[in-house]
Amino acid sequence: MFLIHFLKALRILSNLVAGLILILALGSCAGHVAYDTLTARLTTGDCNGAVRLVEESRKDYGTNSELLFLLDSAMVNMQCRNFETAQKRFHRAEDLAEQLWTLSLSQETVSLIANDYLLTYGGEDYERAMIHLMSAIAYLDADNPEDALVECRRLDSLLTLYNDRYDEKNVYKEDAFGRYLSGILNEADHNPDAAFIDYQKALESYTDYEEFYQTPAPASLKEDFLRVARIVNRMEDARILLPAKTPGSDTLNTQPLGKIVFIQLLGKAPVKIEDRVHIPTRSGPVTLAFPKLVPLSSGPENTRFFLRSQAGQRSIRTELVADINAIAIKNLADHRVRIIAKTIARAVTKQAVIHQAAKQAAKNESREMEQAVETALNLLNLFLERADLRSWRTLPAKIYMARAFVEPGAWQVDIPSIGNREGKTKNILVKAGKINYIIVNDSPGL
Repeated sequence: MFLIHFLKALRILSNLVAGLILILALGSCAGHVAYDTLTARLTTGDCNGAVRLVEESRKDYGTNSELLFLLDSAMVNMQCRNFETAQKRFHRAEDLAEQLWTLSLSQETVSLIANDYLLTYGGEDYERAMIHLMSAIAYLDADNPEDALVECRRLDSLLTLYNDRYDEKNVYKEDAFGRYLSGILNEADHNPDAAFIDYQKALESYTDYEEFYQTPAPASLKEDFLRVARIVNRMEDARILLPAKTPGSDTLNTQPLGKIVFIQLLGKAPVKIEDRVHIPTRSGPVTLAFPKLVPLSSGPENTRFFLRSQAGQRSIRTELVADINAIAIKNLADHRVRIIAKTIARAVTKQAVIHQAAKQAAKNESREMEQAVETALNLLNLFLERADLRSWRTLPAKIYMARAFVEPGAWQVDIPSIGNREGKTKNILVKAGKINYIIVNDSPGL
């Protein structure tokens, strides 16, 4: 008997609540981008093809994911050394993310009807922060440290703004590597006092990084902190933070030397998958869907670079300075309470809409018919309820760094092969008191 009512309910549903189905269906629309093809083109060095693929795929991102198109385009152009285009896209993404963050509260009620794909994607907190960090690294690759320092400052201001907004403070309240990089840039800009503060805050932040992301402070940061502390006569303050003896170059006279800084982007950012929960009720299953981040490949750890000059040769090994996989997963976990609350609120709202629609559709019919309509709508929602799985897929999984003080002169740098990328040699001229930045970008083409 219930099956007869159910089939009749479907006929009633198609005639009387088509509008509701349309509203729910709108939330199921999302674009598909060929990331595997993009990775393949970058891996084989087909930069023109990779850039063209992103541009031609703009419509595939979906009408509510313009930010992701801008971010992917920026990263691909950065990897292909089209720095002017990359920075234009980074800055447009920064402006759009700021606008969407401001509007996010007013848009929340829209997603209660279907799912979060009805909302324009404004990025996770860590993704919006990474816009500035990736932009800074791109500026360094283009030999523009002044603008790189500006981006580091914007990164710090943005994280301060986000943490002022939330009642519960995020773990990701400071970007330790961004602070370290800011210190390097301030020191190169002959501002040791600002560099000391940056190094100090970076060390403090790495305390949290070690606890939550298993990323301890790199040894080079400790050495730089103590070395600059001597310059600004703040060794007593420095020893409060680093009471133990730190071996290395903290007492080295670096004035007659130059510096080489390696920044290596490795692996692929984590992707979101869906966790679903089905709660059985008399009126059919109530479905809840939550996003979950899963790490992908992060590449080999602690790459060794080889330096050669007329004075001899030496090697230098990178240290992990940012685990974006871990930052992303913890950032999502910090927001999980808000995500759960919103998902439950959407389920409650939908049940109210479904109940009212069933009551209207089964007018002058039996209670069994009303229940059959509710069951049909809940089954429909089973397929249309979706977690928001959008994310910045072209971010690296991890960032490694190394720095070396070297004698001025001509140096040859051997960059080893990584994954499918062949090794290469780079010739640089090192000047006293100057920094040569070498950016090795193995993401997402690893």
